[in-house]
Amino acid sequence: MIRKLFAVLVFGMAIVLFACEEEDDEVDGQSTLTETSHNTGKNCMGCHNFTAAGSVYDKSMSAAFPGAVVKLTSQANGAGSVLGTFTVNKSGSFYTSSSINYASGIYVSVTGSSGKVKHMSTPITTGACNLCHGSSASKVWVE
Repeated sequence: MIRKLFAVLVFGMAIVLFACEEEDDEVDGQSTLTETSHNTGKNCMGCHNFTAAGSVYDKSMSAAFPGAVVKLTSQANGAGSVLGTFTVNKSGSFYTSSSINYASGIYVSVTGSSGKVKHMSTPITTGACNLCHGSSASKVWVE
């Protein structure tokens, strides 16, 4: 019985590992508005080797917000140097494989189609946005 359970567990883990490896080969670079992705709201960096990734929702926090723009800056409220600008894809997700230095902490802002900007008030030291947002923190949303 234990051998069968162990075999099932190993087989399940192999499927997950190989599925993630295959996805990494297919997805690299940076998100664009014209593409789709999968697992919106999940921690993208659990499988993919991105430097920043996450999901953006509309005000209801139940529907994706394609076309929103995520900006990383060196200072709060969009000030300082722009370290990256990313467009949310059709599925509501953004990602990049570009090099990002989080050592000093960086700031995030998100702009919706209304032009309203939401700023994250605290600096981040990782680009795994969905690791917190949607679980221990509210989802990222814009109008």
